[in-house]
Amino acid sequence: MKGRSPAVQTFVVQLAGSASYLPTERAVRQGGYGAFEKTCVVDPKAGDQIVAETLDLLKSHWDSE
Repeated sequence: MKGRSPAVQTFVVQLAGSASYLPTERAVRQGGYGAFEKTCVVDPKAGDQIVAETLDLLKSHWDSE
């Protein structure tokens, strides 16, 4: 996300609030910490979707200036 952001600086804040982990496909395959179905409420594709939508929001802000 930082590399694709139109901003000069982009800061990513993780695990703020009562959110769940965003496991990677690899973590799910290997049974990584926080990637178990019973403890993780989101699909690994959720992280990709969050990145895509965040980049769309950032780009729309820069396009409007």
